Amino acid sequence: MIGMIEAGVVELAPLENLVDAVGQILLGLKQILTVLATEVFSAPVLPILVWSLFWLFAVDWTRLRQIILKGGWLGVVLVGVVMVIIWQQVVPEAEVVLGLEVNGYIEKMVYVTALFTVMFVCGAIQLTGCCARCCPAPVTEPDAGHDH
Repeated sequence: MIGMIEAGVVELAPLENLVDAVGQILLGLKQILTVLATEVFSAPVLPILVWSLFWLFAVDWTRLRQIILKGGWLGVVLVGVVMVIIWQQVVPEAEVVLGLEVNGYIEKMVYVTALFTVMFVCGAIQLTGCCARCCPAPVTEPDAGHDH
């Protein structure tokens, strides 16, 4: 009987090692997720991620594309210009952009152009059908009968 008890104690050692190894793996995963969350939820990444997700999933680019092609591009350009002007009035000091010291308006124009580029890339991705499973099918509205 004593031999069986000793054998049982000896057999538990590999199990303890396995539990310890799983604990170390979970601790490592926690550290990786902490570092990843710190980077994702930082100031420059989270707003751009939200901006991208909005333009990728919340906007029906088939309808927006038709509107832009019919002359809506002018509204997009004017919104961009107004964004630059208001941003420059709120934060007038210029900063270094891509290693260059530029005027405040140029700096804001670079950032707004980058935001619009992300917006249009998200539209291009949606129009290719890559995210068709995630995006709901566009609802077609019946013609209101404006045939006078």
